[in-house]
Amino acid sequence: MILDAFKFTNNLLLRNASKFLIVVFPVFVLQFLVYLSFASVPGNEFGTTSSSASFGEQLLTNLLSVYALPLVILLIDDIHKEKSRSISNYFIHALFFFFRILIISFITGFAVFFGLILLILPGMYVSARLLFAPFSAVLTNTGILDSVKKSFEITEERGWQILGYILAIVLPLMCVMIFILVVPGVFLIPQSMHAYMAIVFSLSFLFYVYFSIYSYRLFINLSNN
Repeated sequence: MILDAFKFTNNLLLRNASKFLIVVFPVFVLQFLVYLSFASVPGNEFGTTSSSASFGEQLLTNLLSVYALPLVILLIDDIHKEKSRSISNYFIHALFFFFRILIISFITGFAVFFGLILLILPGMYVSARLLFAPFSAVLTNTGILDSVKKSFEITEERGWQILGYILAIVLPLMCVMIFILVVPGVFLIPQSMHAYMAIVFSLSFLFYVYFSIYSYRLFINLSNN
């Protein structure tokens, strides 16, 4: 299953990179604009400004990330099923699922938080069991609790296995991202923090899309099984 997910992800992303740039990348551009807006607050560029400004920046960035999730899921599903819709339809349709995904994100966040209080592994295990709730909500148009239930059902007795699948992609992506950002960081951070953050948001977009496609394939395989 894991090799199939990697192959599916690579093929779909390489063949449809322009579509993700058109539909999903604008959300990350907005995140960068949010960063620029708050960076104008004295001290915020280096994280020394007031907690309220930092909270506001983080809140807006997280809300945009929540909005990006149904957007990318809809696009992946349409590409896989060879469907098409207008760009505006993606943005409007994603809004329809925004509140649902937001609540699912809260549920996941609280569950993972309490799992981490016990130990790190229980928290990671819970995140694996809840990974597919947003996909269920968007692709099958189910309610919040039903989506959470569906995610638990398809991962039943496979929680640790799914966690292994997640780590198999997350750890390499993190290593690649750190490696790519080290060299630009040495030269750009002292000269232009904004240019460096532009690279960070661009890489975040790429890895966000890659992980979403990978998770989509796992969801489809688990649902079929």
